[in-house]
Amino acid sequence: MAVKQNGVLATFTPTVSKYTNLAVNPAHPSNLLTATEWNMYTCPAATLTSGKLIVSNNTGGALNIDVGIVEQTEVLQLDALASQPNNPTTGSSYDNYGGFSFSSGPSGYTTSIVMEGSSPTGSFQVGENVTWTNSNLNPTTVNATVHKWDSVNNKLWLRNMDKPTGLEVTSDTTVTGSTSGATLSAGPSYAGTGGTRGWAGNVRFYDSLNGRIYFQNQEFKNNLDYSLLYDAISSPNENREELNNNLNRSQGRVYRAVETTQTRYAAAGNTTPATEFISTNGVECLISSVTKIQAEQYIVQDKSVADNDIFELNGIVLGTYQSLYVKSTGAVTFTFIGFEEAAEIPSS
Repeated sequence: MAVKQNGVLATFTPTVSKYTNLAVNPAHPSNLLTATEWNMYTCPAATLTSGKLIVSNNTGGALNIDVGIVEQTEVLQLDALASQPNNPTTGSSYDNYGGFSFSSGPSGYTTSIVMEGSSPTGSFQVGENVTWTNSNLNPTTVNATVHKWDSVNNKLWLRNMDKPTGLEVTSDTTVTGSTSGATLSAGPSYAGTGGTRGWAGNVRFYDSLNGRIYFQNQEFKNNLDYSLLYDAISSPNENREELNNNLNRSQGRVYRAVETTQTRYAAAGNTTPATEFISTNGVECLISSVTKIQAEQYIVQDKSVADNDIFELNGIVLGTYQSLYVKSTGAVTFTFIGFEEAAEIPSS
């Protein structure tokens, strides 16, 4: 197998390493965010990664660490069945979480980004690009992809939106489909209209027993840009760095984490309703909690690392889109050293 990247593949220091996103104040230092937990490295497509994790502590006291292998940026726990919309067949709550469907994989998307509009014309097509104008932004044109069109309620669910505050409009605007030519309007002249600053991404797995969505957030970037996952052919996401420049590859961190509430922009006033992700079968599912990892994904938990000491975790092997998750409440330094090899992926 051909070697791709090698050496230090990623580093992360909780409470010290910086990241940002497009929804924060862009002025320095307001744009600098820190975290205590992070997916410090994700194995690219058609790749096998082998390495070891070195944890160094010189903070002045012992600190506990967690390490896991995950395949998501967040785990979205659905709210209780009694809090979800009723089953239209029975008129009462669903019997179990299997009543909600979330497709997974390259085309398995879900989103909580929705525009509630007025005066529609035509019919939007799933997968088409839509554009509109937001005079608060520069450039003013906003692009997104149609995830679902609910013509009964004039709700347009979107993903791949290039600006997370794209629906924060203060004047009337019209969304137009590039293929269908369909339109939907919102703004002060259209009572009841509005749009959310939500989240979109791929579903890695839907746990229908426990009602958990293992979610790959499109607004996450470590060594991979998650808005480009599953596109190993045309996307620069999978390209190796010239001269093995893993600093350039790994330290442009971006993340806007899913929360249990989201901002809804409207001329009548902004609100913060509970976050709802749309299922494949069209149910608007409430989210009750968001975590980064589940119990069965840890390989080290609450491991104490003494001051002026080093802990090594050897034999780490990662396959396509598996991530090395790390956490500590203090500034220990995590360093992942290893190499990537090109690996075959089964044909469909």
